[in-house]
Amino acid sequence: MGEAMQHCQQRPFYYSLNSNAVRRVSDDALLYRIHTAEAKLGVSRSTIYRLVNDGQLVLIKIGKRSSGITVASVHALIERNKALAY
Repeated sequence: MGEAMQHCQQRPFYYSLNSNAVRRVSDDALLYRIHTAEAKLGVSRSTIYRLVNDGQLVLIKIGKRSSGITVASVHALIERNKALAY
């Protein structure tokens, strides 16, 4: 098994789509890792943390060195911003 595939298996809410080991977040994920939340929202890492500090995103610690953003808070942020756009 390739190194990229082993990496994907270590993270339960990721899976590999093809031989290039492109990672996608599962639809049933409860948390997005910080880099995934950045990609989903199209913002920088510092913006993610600013939104957490402003109370617009919810950060959950996973162990001592890891954290994730709740999927529900990402969806709520999008819905709030959609409402402001109209």
